[in-house]
Amino acid sequence: MLKRNDTAPFDLLSWLEGRSHAIGVVEDRKGRVRRRFTVDLTGTAQGDALRLHERFVFADGERQERTWVLTRGSDGTFSGRAEDSASDARGCFAEGAAYMSSELKLKIGNRIIAMRFDDAFYPSGPGLVLNRSTMSKWGVRLGQILIQFRKDGQRSP
Repeated sequence: MLKRNDTAPFDLLSWLEGRSHAIGVVEDRKGRVRRRFTVDLTGTAQGDALRLHERFVFADGERQERTWVLTRGSDGTFSGRAEDSASDARGCFAEGAAYMSSELKLKIGNRIIAMRFDDAFYPSGPGLVLNRSTMSKWGVRLGQILIQFRKDGQRSP
């Protein structure tokens, strides 16, 4: 079991330990829904780190997988890396939420493009977390991803 961050009202890394499920949408910069998806997540503690395996299924049938290794810092921060990271992700716990910035290499058409993601995670009830991820490139906002996470065994409202 991952040691909990007792100074944070909401500890995202501890929350992600075990199995959880998510549903989400990808919006373009005008707020139009472009994609819908589900994600099955499995978080496994490894010392001071959390290994988080994500399995995405998009409405058009596309499947993606990603594994993060998220490591807790000693000062209310955390860092992480996935196999498609362009750089280390940085996160912190603040005001009952968790925040993370990352840069991922995404396949768009025939090209691989590094995109920045600024995530905010908010606990929203028993076994529920909401995530808003803003996507940008060169400082230009390209869209956002909205996700509802729930722990296995918990029903959505």
